Amino acid sequence: MSKVRKSILFSLGQSYASFVLQFVVSIILARLLKPSEIGLYSIAVVLIGFASSMRDFGISSYIIQERDLTSDKIRAAFTLTLFTAWTLALVILLGSKYAAEFYHQPGVRSVMQILALNFVLIPFGTVPMAYMYKKMEFKYIALIKFFTNLTGAVATVSLAYLGYSYLSMAWGSVASILCTFALVQLWRSKDIPFTPGIKDIGKVFSFGSLSSLITILIDIGQSEADLILGRLSGMATVGFFGRAMGLVSTFDTLVMRALWDVAAPHFSEQSRNNHPMKQSFEESLALLTVVAWPFFINLAIMAEPIIIGLYGKQWTASIIPLQLLCIFTLAKSPFMLMGSLMPAVGRIEQNLYQLLMRIPIRGALIFYAAPKGLLAVGIAFIISGIIESITDFIQCRKVIGIDIKGMIQSLHKSFWVTVISCIPSVAIITIGKRMFEGKPLTEITLDILSCSAIWMLIIYITKHPIEKQIYGMIGKTT
Repeated sequence: MSKVRKSILFSLGQSYASFVLQFVVSIILARLLKPSEIGLYSIAVVLIGFASSMRDFGISSYIIQERDLTSDKIRAAFTLTLFTAWTLALVILLGSKYAAEFYHQPGVRSVMQILALNFVLIPFGTVPMAYMYKKMEFKYIALIKFFTNLTGAVATVSLAYLGYSYLSMAWGSVASILCTFALVQLWRSKDIPFTPGIKDIGKVFSFGSLSSLITILIDIGQSEADLILGRLSGMATVGFFGRAMGLVSTFDTLVMRALWDVAAPHFSEQSRNNHPMKQSFEESLALLTVVAWPFFINLAIMAEPIIIGLYGKQWTASIIPLQLLCIFTLAKSPFMLMGSLMPAVGRIEQNLYQLLMRIPIRGALIFYAAPKGLLAVGIAFIISGIIESITDFIQCRKVIGIDIKGMIQSLHKSFWVTVISCIPSVAIITIGKRMFEGKPLTEITLDILSCSAIWMLIIYITKHPIEKQIYGMIGKTT
């Protein structure tokens, strides 16, 4: 089995195991906590998220892409991470009061103060973890992430059951970081020095500042909806929208996190070896869309039984936003690996240009739509998704030379796999509606089994490129 396939297999295994944990936790918390409690925590996490974007100062990306990684550069990277994270911890503690006053929610201050503890420990794991990614040691990375998520899940559910409300999620996050800290030190490479240093710090700072700015902008783009809705529509609306976005984000957990973990070092290696990046992009495009398109279309079709069956009727306001967000993500899916591709070819600034353009456009659309309700917000996302996909295509054409013809050739088999594999969902939600009335979990189970079976059959019939990858991962040949 190739190194890339093995890495993806480890990463996918961890992602699926962690997804099950997080999914079960989300279902339990939906019944233990109110939408307003979850919404309050979401607002605090969004605010913390801006600091999280800067906490490693782009050090992970720097270590992964650096061709000549010396001990001095590693020490300098540790110094910058330590200084940045501890400074941010202090800023969070001091700013939590003003954040709570702005949203008129005292609980926001308590959550932010607890989460500030994470920033004290995070620097000690950033550099060793980044080095594991560089060496593609995904066995250890998978184990660390799984046990981290398990620890956080157990702590969160236990505290929620004991009545700690939104604070249970905050303390669960701290517990997970403690677990990460312990495991990273256990499997730490001997090549990683323990002490900080300042030699070569200028080189690290130069890359890290640009990478951090991009990460901050990404987080702003992901969280601006919560921030605007929290201010204009209230915490319950944030909770309903967040529930819909959470289900859409399951694709990131199930698929994209594994691919993002592997894509950055893989694209960097191909670029160093002068492999045609246009070909690499088109290959990844076919593999990505044959999974993403069926996922989001089936999720949109089955939105009602999924929301009611998993979370209860008190969350029905999340159904329409979920369907609209599926369409938004569907439009963006071909370019999900663009963020990994551009740094690999030495054009990280292209990601910056895209973010500087899309964030104000999406923010303006959401701001206009927020007072009109969640339906309008969902439509705003779709409009922004179409605009973003067009600009992503223009940038990729400029940098690596992709064209419409090449994309169509890469996508046509994914299109037919998607159309045919969605037939069971349509049948269940229409013809079988009376048959399964009041049995949403039965609908969900039948849909997953039937759609998966047809998906596997069609990729075999069409000889889709992903067939070879699947067999390669399990050690077989087609």
